[in-house]
Amino acid sequence: MTASDQNIDCLFIHEHFYETEGIQRLIRKNHFPWLKVSKSLKSQFQIENDTLFLPITEQSVLYDWIKHHLMNRTEKNNRLAEPSSTPLALLNKKFFLNLNDIENHSKLHLQDEMGTLAVIQPIQNIAWINPERATNSTNQSFQYDLANISDLTKVSRKSHLILQDWLWNLFWNSPEVLYNLTPDDGHYKIYSWPKPTDQFNRKVIFQLSACFIQGGKISKIAEQLQLPQNTVRHFVATNIATNNIEKINVWDKHYSPPSQEIRSEEKNAIKSFLGKLRQKFGF
Repeated sequence: MTASDQNIDCLFIHEHFYETEGIQRLIRKNHFPWLKVSKSLKSQFQIENDTLFLPITEQSVLYDWIKHHLMNRTEKNNRLAEPSSTPLALLNKKFFLNLNDIENHSKLHLQDEMGTLAVIQPIQNIAWINPERATNSTNQSFQYDLANISDLTKVSRKSHLILQDWLWNLFWNSPEVLYNLTPDDGHYKIYSWPKPTDQFNRKVIFQLSACFIQGGKISKIAEQLQLPQNTVRHFVATNIATNNIEKINVWDKHYSPPSQEIRSEEKNAIKSFLGKLRQKFGF
């Protein structure tokens, strides 16, 4: 294992290497707890200013540090994770907000009744997927909890996917998981464009993205794009599940379809232009 290994939960750094560029970059990039290890006898304390002074004469001091920085954090993450059995009623907005919590430093194991889907690390925005899963979809048995070493053996860590993109496609392909998130109507605005893998509905997803990136009402956009409202609501619910959308007020800036008058003027201008071409070239 190296200092850059993704599975590190804590780091002890020898004082001779602490100031090196690589270690400093690692500390800035990651948010795991760390201690600099020193053999200096300057301090009367075992641990002071993020430095562990050797030799260890009071094990209780180190134990208290581990308990505070590692065990308490694990307990907090356990509270974030849902129970092992997740009934449909619990697949609510809070359930998905915890899944997308970028302050959660831990790795999460995503699974359903068919087994492991992926291990994810929200703070790094990465997902290691199970290569044995033929399709990227799930159902109402979807759940997650803290990942352990055994869970990591079920996914491929040779490469990783962008978590936000992978999750979006997972939930788009899993409409029954979004049952409690699907709104009847309302005004919404997405933060960023999805990257769909669904080739059949790719055009529709991009059309919806173009409207909701400006903000819009579900029923109004469905009417403008001539789409079933259920399709538009499913798009909104998918973005709610991936924390890629916000509900906006009716008076906020919205997508505005071109009026009939403007479109008529454009058509008349095109007809006029074509008429001039015919006269000039004798078409």
